[in-house]
Amino acid sequence: MRNRILKIAVMLAVCLPTLAMAQQRPGAERGEGTWEFSLGGGVLYVDGALRGWLGQTYLGPAFANTATPSSLAPTAVARVGYNFNRHLGFSLAGAAAVGSGVTYLTPEATVTYTVNLNRRTSPFVLVGMDLTRISGQSGRVTHTTSSLHAGLGLRHMIGENVALRVEGQMRFSQFKEIYLDRMAENSAITVGLSYFVGGRRPREAAPVAAACRPCTLARVDTIVRMRRDTIVRVRVDTLRRTDTVLVQAPEVDQMVLRVQFVTDSTRLLRRTLPLLDSIARAIIATPNSHWEVQGHTDNVGTPEHNRILAQGRAEAVLEYLVRRGVDRSSLTAKGFGEDRPVVSNATVEGRAQNRRVQLRRRPEGPPPGPPVR
Repeated sequence: MRNRILKIAVMLAVCLPTLAMAQQRPGAERGEGTWEFSLGGGVLYVDGALRGWLGQTYLGPAFANTATPSSLAPTAVARVGYNFNRHLGFSLAGAAAVGSGVTYLTPEATVTYTVNLNRRTSPFVLVGMDLTRISGQSGRVTHTTSSLHAGLGLRHMIGENVALRVEGQMRFSQFKEIYLDRMAENSAITVGLSYFVGGRRPREAAPVAAACRPCTLARVDTIVRMRRDTIVRVRVDTLRRTDTVLVQAPEVDQMVLRVQFVTDSTRLLRRTLPLLDSIARAIIATPNSHWEVQGHTDNVGTPEHNRILAQGRAEAVLEYLVRRGVDRSSLTAKGFGEDRPVVSNATVEGRAQNRRVQLRRRPEGPPPGPPVR
């Protein structure tokens, strides 16, 4: 019992402080589809009951070179992993440890859940299965018949692609020809480096649209008409919040909407619906008007993916407005993808500004010129 409490206390002392660091500002985006290669070293703590078996001689030559094997053995680990997104990953690893004449070789398969891979510091939890092979100085060999492991850890980015990785594991194992009254509870603590390659990353920032000027748009229950430096015909019923964006504003009607979606999806978030309800009422109150719903994204991902995503989001807004009573014939949807940024995509804030849905009033028939950006 004392050994078990000691192992748990060591793991918690190493891993739990990371939870307080999880809300630091994000570092470089590693995105989804990232490969992670890790090397590290540390110590393996060997269960006391297992050490007793490794040091005994009454069933044959002892595994260890002493009757009281050391509880700690230096260990090294190599890992290759694939992160499906910023949370979920899978990895294969191999660990080796040597102590008191005994060698422990442990290949393992692990599923990892990370709080947010794109943060500078992010904790993670892991669970998986492993197979430990134990060989002794006497030539005796045994291995696990079943073994599971679980643990906690953190990654801390020290470069754009390099992270410090700290990890603690507990392994619950049963061994062939080693008879214990419970599963052996070995634990390991390792520190190492991870290197990230691949993934869905931002490309070079696209040129920023010229002649942009700041303009404050209020979320109101009406249609806002932009005319150069003047906003006319604005009726404020309920002011929810104000967003400052950069837009080009020739003499046309347009609105930039802060419509929010599930990440990389066309599904609207519930908190966005009151805004669209207000827009629907305003369009209905403006008879014989025709509107183009324009979808825009940042430059993360391929141009074709972003065009499809922007088109889907524009159509999702159109369909919601129709469900709220807007005449379908008065609406069209167009996805521009990443082609029309209003600010640079080089920063997280800039990419957030460029992910937008824009509502543009158009005259009856074909537009007289190119669409407003």
